[in-house]
Amino acid sequence: MTALFARPTSRGDVLSCGPQGGPQILVIQPLFEEANRCRRTIALFMRTLAELGIGSALPDLSGTGESGIPLSGVKLEDWHAAVTSWVEELKPAVIASFRGGALADTAQGIAGHWRFAPETGARIIRDLERTRLASATEDTELLAGHAMTPAFVEALRQASPAPLARVRTVRLETDALDADRKVAGTSLWRRAEPGEDADLAKVLACDLAEWARQCAAS
Repeated sequence: MTALFARPTSRGDVLSCGPQGGPQILVIQPLFEEANRCRRTIALFMRTLAELGIGSALPDLSGTGESGIPLSGVKLEDWHAAVTSWVEELKPAVIASFRGGALADTAQGIAGHWRFAPETGARIIRDLERTRLASATEDTELLAGHAMTPAFVEALRQASPAPLARVRTVRLETDALDADRKVAGTSLWRRAEPGEDADLAKVLACDLAEWARQCAAS
């Protein structure tokens, strides 16, 4: 199986997979606990892309994963700036975002934006509020264990995936919202524990690979 490896960038290491000399995909994972629940399937997704001859890079947004920056000091604009920076440095053909990761992608000048089950900030905050703990301090809110400033919470609540040029949206068959394609699979982000759906990872990677090549050719 193709190995994932750390690739250095000016904003820290990103998790990479596949060849670096051909087309590249910048992968933006779901937000908060959804990232943990989907991480194994996203890794399988990246490995399948590698088998198809496409390299990919998965960074941690500021305040998430291994970024080392406290979420309480992050603004939504920081995520937008980070994605733009990775685009400039890694030069991906397409940005592939999962769920709330689409909210971080406002990058311009890229061939296409592929989204799986993109979510609005309002629904993400609503889900976090369902498991609200308590206010951390006067300056932060603690939602599902994540300390965020009230300004960041409100900015996220108002956010929706940007209406960028050349967007492809893929959703599960059980999702009533509009999409360019509906696929069979598991709502991994709804599970209590991290899970894995190898079939879904393969279907998504093949869909993205074909579409990315069409974007590059046009």
